[in-house]
Amino acid sequence: HCRTTLRWFELIPVVSFLLQRGRCRTCGAAISAQYPITEALCGMIFVFVPARLYSFYFGIPAENFYFLSAVWVAAFTALLLMSLIDLRLSIIPDEINVFLSVMGVLVLSSLKPGLSLAYGSFLRGYALLFYFPNTMWVNRLLGALSALVFFGCIIFITRGRGMGMGDMKLAFALGLLFGWPDIVLVAAMSFITGSVFGVYSILAGKKTMKSAVPFGPFLALGAAIIFFGGYELVRFYFTLFIA
Repeated sequence: HCRTTLRWFELIPVVSFLLQRGRCRTCGAAISAQYPITEALCGMIFVFVPARLYSFYFGIPAENFYFLSAVWVAAFTALLLMSLIDLRLSIIPDEINVFLSVMGVLVLSSLKPGLSLAYGSFLRGYALLFYFPNTMWVNRLLGALSALVFFGCIIFITRGRGMGMGDMKLAFALGLLFGWPDIVLVAAMSFITGSVFGVYSILAGKKTMKSAVPFGPFLALGAAIIFFGGYELVRFYFTLFIA
């Protein structure tokens, strides 16, 4: 607002915002809450993503753990960046989709051939209910192609009004990253959370039935839900059928 170059102590993530009570020290203009929220989310990614991998893949070699942690941290940081861009500009850059696809290939390269598909899934043993009898590579390709076809059908049926090409490309990249059947639940959770947000926005008078809502952030949220709680979510679902 006042074009003042910030000092180092004004740039400490989250802390500076809190100490300055959300305002510029020079002119007193309000600072958007987007900044501390983004900084906090980045910090949480660097802490909780490796923690989840450690608990989920307990016992894997240290070099695999460090490699997977770096790849998944990079992937979720990219998803956070994509969400911010989509919320502000309503576009999903192709560069981010390509980057996520590469991260998916790197995750796949760290999984040893011959492993059960349940090992590479965040649904663990429940993934075998949707078992596709082939290699890990085919599993990832199936996840990517199924997402591509599903979102492509939505675009075709709605003539581009219900979904954008960027969303389809992002779904393809997430399919490579998560594989089959995880991508099915990623998509399902994205539609569920998106629907909840849409209904709330309409009831609150912030949106109408014809309003456009960026869908990329909900795909990112769906990916986070399955990464951090996919197995627990499916297990809870099946316990509902136990008498």
